[in-house]
Amino acid sequence: MEIKTRVPGVITEVKVKEGEHVEVKTPVATIEAMKMFQPVLSPVAGTVAEILVEEDQRVKGGEVLMVIEE
Repeated sequence: MEIKTRVPGVITEVKVKEGEHVEVKTPVATIEAMKMFQPVLSPVAGTVAEILVEEDQRVKGGEVLMVIEE
């Protein structure tokens, strides 16, 4: 399952590491958009297979942040 950002902004924190297990609604990252910080939550339980962003990286709306294997 790909986790995508809904809005453009800057990734301020990546809260998980590859290989880590996450549950539904686990915060996996934080994005700053329009001067507000918003958590990015995992929509599924599984293992973080790939992280495609870094902290301080600017992202576009709909961009894939990471991949979770269920």
